Amino acid sequence: MKTIIFYSFKGGVGRTQTMFNIAKYLTEEKNKKIVIVDFDLYAPGVSYLHKNIKPEKEDYFLQYLVNLFGDRQTNIFVEKLTENLSLIPAYSMKNIKPYNKLLTELSKYLYSIKQNSQEIADSLSTVADNIFDTIRNDIEQTGEYDYIFFDARTGLTEVSDILFSQYSDIKVIISSFNDQNINGTNDILDLLPKQIFNKHSILRVLSPKPVTEMAELSSIKSRADLEDKPSLKEKFNWLGTFEVYYEEQVVVNDFNVWEKITKECQYRKDILDIANALDDILTESIL
Repeated sequence: MKTIIFYSFKGGVGRTQTMFNIAKYLTEEKNKKIVIVDFDLYAPGVSYLHKNIKPEKEDYFLQYLVNLFGDRQTNIFVEKLTENLSLIPAYSMKNIKPYNKLLTELSKYLYSIKQNSQEIADSLSTVADNIFDTIRNDIEQTGEYDYIFFDARTGLTEVSDILFSQYSDIKVIISSFNDQNINGTNDILDLLPKQIFNKHSILRVLSPKPVTEMAELSSIKSRADLEDKPSLKEKFNWLGTFEVYYEEQVVVNDFNVWEKITKECQYRKDILDIANALDDILTESIL
């Protein structure tokens, strides 16, 4: 079982939709078993796909995290969306009144962990590794999956820190074609600790690609590919930089777009390129 983190420094770059359509393609056309975890706890989007009744003895992901840090017994609720695709929702979006209280409780736990790690001179990366390892192992107990997809929180938060763990197999970093996204994302990459034996594997995605080719695009893509920062790029197992072109129908249809776009659609071709690259890399690492 392999883990893929989908992260963006800023919102509005198509991170969640890119992740979801990659999952749809891999589960429907490559018969992969995938579970999506809504880890965007401050703005849960994938959780709106949750429709079935949750068993009383199982917990939504946010409640699971609160119980985990509170040393209370907990079981993760997993909802089957299709034969091969499952979802771990952050919470029920039909009843979000308790959500803010749970978020506050989780933030207190995470802040306390950060404070304690600094006081005992332990590295935050080690703390993140331990937390991520526990979460991954607990999810693995819920079913047989080829891949776990984590839809991560944007920016710099105590929650996103967890997903920067070296134990995640690939980090898909998505940003748009502008200076805020490129510079901010590169700064995040600079924060990732250098691993000697197990480098962070990074796959960069630029989205959405403008319709008109402008001179600035080549410069932006070059900086996204860290061509101006070779020492930073050497920190990682760099898997390449991909571009995603958005057509109008993709923006309008949101989660239902995959079933409606044609095989000739450039967006579909771009998603297939990323999905097949991820699958090939992870399949080779298993062999």
